[in-house]
Amino acid sequence: MTTRHSVLALPLTPIPPEAPRRLFSRLRTSVWPWVPALLLLSLLGTQLAVLSSALDDPAFATEPDYYRKALDWDTQQQRARASRALGWTARATAEGTAPSERVLTVSIADAGGQPVSGAVLHAVAFPNARAGQARELSFRATAPGVYRTELGAARPGVWELRCNAVRGQERFEPTLRFELDAPGIAP
Repeated sequence: MTTRHSVLALPLTPIPPEAPRRLFSRLRTSVWPWVPALLLLSLLGTQLAVLSSALDDPAFATEPDYYRKALDWDTQQQRARASRALGWTARATAEGTAPSERVLTVSIADAGGQPVSGAVLHAVAFPNARAGQARELSFRATAPGVYRTELGAARPGVWELRCNAVRGQERFEPTLRFELDAPGIAP
């Protein structure tokens, strides 16, 4: 069985020579007023895309309460000099193999190398790669001059620890760095 297809026959009429000019003229008057609007919309879309990526960036962070800290710059420098005048030293280490079992230890010694006991130690810790993910930590004394706290689940990498140790009238404010290894990787 064979099928026949009928072809629609359209009469061919010649295109008048002025038709392309009329079409172009019509396009020119109808498209060009929209070009500035399209350019503005594309600029706005680009800016919104950049803003969205900047706001969603987990690595972006600002210093908390930076304006007050800038106003109190002289007071902060005076406290830093008093802290250095104590001659105390501090060292931070992280232990634990599983991410949920990480324990942070800070050892504090005086100028003579003797452990500093009886201090109340608080700190703010954050990974350098994600400074916006700061954690406030409270330490407990486990031995003379040794203070520990649970860090919990934490990303591997270099961390910053801003400590505040107070013993009586003495105030020690070191900034320490320590590295967390990836779980299962021995140092």
